[in-house]
Amino acid sequence: MPFSSEDTNVALVNELARRLNDNTRRIRMLEEKIRSIDSRVNGHDQRIMDTTKQMNANTLSASNEMAEIKDRLANIALDIQNIKVEMRKAATVTDMREIQDYIELINPITTKFATKGEVAEIVREELRKQLRKRV
Repeated sequence: MPFSSEDTNVALVNELARRLNDNTRRIRMLEEKIRSIDSRVNGHDQRIMDTTKQMNANTLSASNEMAEIKDRLANIALDIQNIKVEMRKAATVTDMREIQDYIELINPITTKFATKGEVAEIVREELRKQLRKRV
């Protein structure tokens, strides 16, 4: 007998051991790949969560700024309405010219007023002129 039962058993055990070692090595490699993939997925998940948080913060900030701008615009619109009301109450150029004319009319510096004595002298002079005309 070229191969005995014992030799066959040893060869079979050796083949089973080789296959077991090969399968164990493959399992370890697959486990290492799974750990590597899991680590990368966790890293991606963390970056996604960080990015989401940042985007939410930016959205909230933009929303707050928009609300502030909206309030400012409302205040500006109200101020414009108040200015329009005040401008309607304000004097026009024509009104100002009329007031200026009245001021110039009664201003003692630019307007010449006659004193009581000057008026009396003018009246006497006029009376004399009229008396001369009659004579």
